[in-house]
Amino acid sequence: MDVILVSALILVVLLVLLWKRSSSPDKKKDLGPVFPAGTKVTPTSLLTEQEVLLYNLIRLAVQDQYLVFSQVPLWAFVHIAATGEVRAQAFRQIALKRVAFALVHPGSRQVEQVVQVEDVGMRGGAGDRQRVIESVLDAAGIKLVTLRVQKSYTVPALASLLGCELEES
Repeated sequence: MDVILVSALILVVLLVLLWKRSSSPDKKKDLGPVFPAGTKVTPTSLLTEQEVLLYNLIRLAVQDQYLVFSQVPLWAFVHIAATGEVRAQAFRQIALKRVAFALVHPGSRQVEQVVQVEDVGMRGGAGDRQRVIESVLDAAGIKLVTLRVQKSYTVPALASLLGCELEES
Protein backbone atom coordinates (compact mmCIF):
# COMPACT_ATOMS: atom_id res chain seq x y z
CA MET A 1 0.00 0.00 0.00
CA ASP A 2 2.84 2.44 0.84
CA VAL A 3 4.51 1.66 -2.46
CA ILE A 4 1.35 2.57 -4.35
CA LEU A 5 0.95 5.81 -2.38
CA VAL A 6 4.59 6.85 -2.95
CA SER A 7 4.34 5.95 -6.66
CA ALA A 8 1.17 8.00 -7.03
CA LEU A 9 2.78 10.97 -5.25
CA ILE A 10 5.84 10.81 -7.52
CA LEU A 11 3.59 10.59 -10.57
CA VAL A 12 1.62 13.68 -9.45
CA VAL A 13 4.84 15.66 -8.86
CA LEU A 14 6.18 14.68 -12.29
CA LEU A 15 2.91 15.67 -13.98
CA VAL A 16 2.92 19.06 -12.21
CA LEU A 17 6.54 19.68 -13.25
CA LEU A 18 5.81 18.74 -16.86
CA TRP A 19 2.72 20.95 -16.89
CA LYS A 20 4.64 23.97 -15.53
CA ARG A 21 7.47 23.40 -17.98
CA SER A 22 5.14 23.26 -20.98
CA SER A 23 3.09 26.28 -19.86
CA SER A 24 6.08 28.63 -19.34
CA PRO A 25 6.84 29.25 -23.04
CA ASP A 26 3.14 29.94 -23.66
CA LYS A 27 3.28 32.88 -21.25
CA LYS A 28 5.96 34.49 -23.38
CA LYS A 29 3.82 34.02 -26.49
CA ASP A 30 0.87 35.74 -24.79
CA LEU A 31 2.72 39.03 -24.31
CA GLY A 32 1.09 41.82 -26.23
CA PRO A 33 2.81 44.06 -28.74
CA VAL A 34 5.39 46.54 -27.44
CA PHE A 35 3.78 49.46 -29.27
CA PRO A 36 0.08 50.29 -29.53
CA ALA A 37 -1.69 49.46 -32.77
CA GLY A 38 -1.07 52.05 -35.47
CA THR A 39 2.41 52.95 -34.19
CA LYS A 40 4.98 53.00 -36.97
CA VAL A 41 8.64 52.43 -36.09
CA THR A 42 11.34 53.17 -38.66
CA PRO A 43 15.12 53.43 -38.46
CA THR A 44 16.74 56.87 -38.38
CA SER A 45 20.26 58.21 -38.83
CA LEU A 46 22.45 57.92 -35.76
CA LEU A 47 24.93 60.57 -36.91
CA THR A 48 24.73 63.67 -39.07
CA GLU A 49 26.94 63.92 -42.15
CA GLN A 50 29.33 66.24 -40.28
CA GLU A 51 29.50 63.81 -37.33
CA VAL A 52 30.33 60.94 -39.67
CA LEU A 53 33.20 62.97 -41.11
CA LEU A 54 34.43 63.80 -37.61
CA TYR A 55 34.04 60.17 -36.54
CA ASN A 56 36.25 59.00 -39.40
CA LEU A 57 38.88 61.65 -38.65
CA ILE A 58 38.86 60.82 -34.93
CA ARG A 59 39.14 57.11 -35.70
CA LEU A 60 42.17 57.74 -37.90
CA ALA A 61 43.75 60.04 -35.31
CA VAL A 62 43.43 57.61 -32.39
CA GLN A 63 43.31 54.21 -34.07
CA ASP A 64 46.45 52.92 -32.35
CA GLN A 65 45.38 54.00 -28.85
CA TYR A 66 41.61 54.01 -28.51
CA LEU A 67 38.40 52.37 -29.62
CA VAL A 68 35.90 54.99 -30.80
CA PHE A 69 32.19 54.71 -30.00
CA SER A 70 29.52 57.20 -30.99
CA GLN A 71 26.32 58.36 -29.28
CA VAL A 72 27.09 56.63 -25.98
CA PRO A 73 24.66 57.13 -23.08
CA LEU A 74 26.38 58.84 -20.15
CA TRP A 75 25.12 56.25 -17.65
CA ALA A 76 26.79 53.46 -19.66
CA PHE A 77 30.35 54.44 -18.71
CA VAL A 78 30.20 56.02 -15.26
CA HIS A 79 29.58 54.34 -11.93
CA ILE A 80 27.50 56.20 -9.38
CA ALA A 81 28.40 55.16 -5.85
CA ALA A 82 25.27 56.15 -3.99
CA THR A 83 22.16 54.46 -2.66
CA GLY A 84 18.46 55.04 -2.47
CA GLU A 85 16.98 58.35 -3.51
CA VAL A 86 20.40 59.99 -4.06
CA ARG A 87 21.29 57.35 -6.65
CA ALA A 88 17.87 57.60 -8.27
CA GLN A 89 18.17 61.38 -8.50
CA ALA A 90 21.66 61.12 -10.03
CA PHE A 91 20.37 58.69 -12.66
CA ARG A 92 17.43 60.97 -13.44
CA GLN A 93 19.91 63.79 -14.08
CA ILE A 94 21.93 61.75 -16.59
CA ALA A 95 19.15 59.49 -17.94
CA LEU A 96 18.80 60.80 -21.49
CA LYS A 97 22.23 62.41 -21.85
CA ARG A 98 24.71 60.97 -24.31
CA VAL A 99 28.11 61.95 -25.60
CA ALA A 100 29.00 62.31 -29.27
CA PHE A 101 32.14 60.16 -29.15
CA ALA A 102 33.72 58.10 -26.39
CA LEU A 103 37.37 57.11 -26.64
CA VAL A 104 37.82 53.80 -24.87
CA HIS A 105 41.18 52.38 -23.83
CA PRO A 106 41.26 48.82 -25.22
CA GLY A 107 43.10 47.45 -22.17
CA SER A 108 41.11 48.95 -19.32
CA ARG A 109 37.89 49.13 -21.42
CA GLN A 110 37.13 52.45 -19.75
CA VAL A 111 36.27 55.74 -21.37
CA GLU A 112 39.32 57.98 -21.06
CA GLN A 113 38.17 60.86 -23.23
CA VAL A 114 34.92 62.21 -24.55
CA VAL A 115 34.60 64.27 -27.71
CA GLN A 116 31.59 66.54 -27.92
CA VAL A 117 30.53 68.34 -31.07
CA GLU A 118 29.60 71.97 -30.59
CA ASP A 119 27.13 73.35 -33.08
CA VAL A 120 26.77 77.13 -33.18
CA GLY A 121 23.03 76.61 -33.70
CA MET A 122 22.65 74.87 -30.30
CA ARG A 123 20.32 76.77 -27.97
CA GLY A 124 17.95 76.36 -25.09
CA GLY A 125 18.20 73.09 -23.19
CA ALA A 126 21.36 72.05 -24.99
CA GLY A 127 23.43 74.30 -22.72
CA ASP A 128 21.94 72.78 -19.57
CA ARG A 129 22.41 69.30 -21.02
CA GLN A 130 26.06 70.06 -21.77
CA ARG A 131 26.66 71.42 -18.23
CA VAL A 132 25.38 68.17 -16.74
CA ILE A 133 27.62 66.14 -19.03
CA GLU A 134 30.65 68.31 -18.20
CA SER A 135 29.95 68.00 -14.48
CA VAL A 136 29.71 64.20 -14.63
CA LEU A 137 32.84 63.88 -16.77
CA ASP A 138 34.76 66.16 -14.42
CA ALA A 139 33.64 64.17 -11.37
CA ALA A 140 34.68 60.92 -13.08
CA GLY A 141 38.06 62.31 -14.17
CA ILE A 142 37.31 61.88 -17.88
CA LYS A 143 38.89 64.35 -20.28
CA LEU A 144 36.51 66.36 -22.46
CA VAL A 145 37.42 67.75 -25.88
CA THR A 146 34.93 69.90 -27.76
CA LEU A 147 35.07 70.15 -31.56
CA ARG A 148 33.19 72.59 -33.73
CA VAL A 149 31.10 71.28 -36.60
CA GLN A 150 31.90 74.29 -38.80
CA LYS A 151 35.68 73.94 -38.41
CA SER A 152 37.86 71.73 -40.61
CA TYR A 153 40.25 69.40 -38.83
CA THR A 154 43.17 67.40 -40.13
CA VAL A 155 44.07 64.01 -38.73
CA PRO A 156 47.36 65.29 -37.22
CA ALA A 157 45.55 68.29 -35.67
CA LEU A 158 42.94 65.99 -34.10
CA ALA A 159 45.64 63.61 -32.88
CA SER A 160 47.33 66.55 -31.18
CA LEU A 161 44.06 67.79 -29.62
CA LEU A 162 43.38 64.29 -28.30
CA GLY A 163 46.92 63.80 -27.02
CA CYS A 164 47.72 61.01 -29.47
CA GLU A 165 50.95 61.00 -31.41
CA LEU A 166 50.72 59.74 -34.97
CA GLU A 167 53.55 57.50 -36.17
CA GLU A 168 55.41 58.79 -39.20
CA SER A 169 55.44 56.36 -42.11
